[in-house]
Amino acid sequence: MLELSATFRIHRYPAALIDRAMLANGRSVLVRPVLPQDGELHQRFVRELSPASRYRRFHSAVSELPDSTIDYLTQVDYASHLALLAETFDERDGEVQVAEARYVRRTDPDEAHVADFALAVADRWQGLGLGRRMLAALVDSARRAGVRRLEGSVLADNEPMRALLRRHGWRLHIDPDDGRLLVARLELAPTSAPSPAAALC
Repeated sequence: MLELSATFRIHRYPAALIDRAMLANGRSVLVRPVLPQDGELHQRFVRELSPASRYRRFHSAVSELPDSTIDYLTQVDYASHLALLAETFDERDGEVQVAEARYVRRTDPDEAHVADFALAVADRWQGLGLGRRMLAALVDSARRAGVRRLEGSVLADNEPMRALLRRHGWRLHIDPDDGRLLVARLELAPTSAPSPAAALC
């Protein structure tokens, strides 16, 4: 288990974002915001991705993540940085993470309404509608938190992600700084509904 930094303080946990998703194979997963103690769970998720899936998520050839990155990915404030994970229970391995989705607001004051997103699904759980459910939950949470635009980089040859995003109204264009990448963008309409994440500020 990764130890928390002495300076890290967990914010109020947004339990309203906990949900259960039923998938195409009849199995269900628990979708919930990440907790600081999920470090080992998330590291195992990354290790067990195929090399292709890890490359699509991190755009580099990694096998596991340094502790500092794991801390960053699990010690979030649920307002400027929200991470959702999907988990199930395996009789052999216990709690198992099978997907993640997150957004991180930009720090530039001129782009405070923009957040960068990421999405990954474990290889054995792809093609079951889990990516769609995670993306929908992330978009809804971002909109309720006042985010007005989601953006992210997608490898140009990542056809499953490209197809998923296009089906749900995202616009994709070639990154002018890197021909390997597409920039994915979704404009979010404001909502008048109360924001579980914004209430934590």
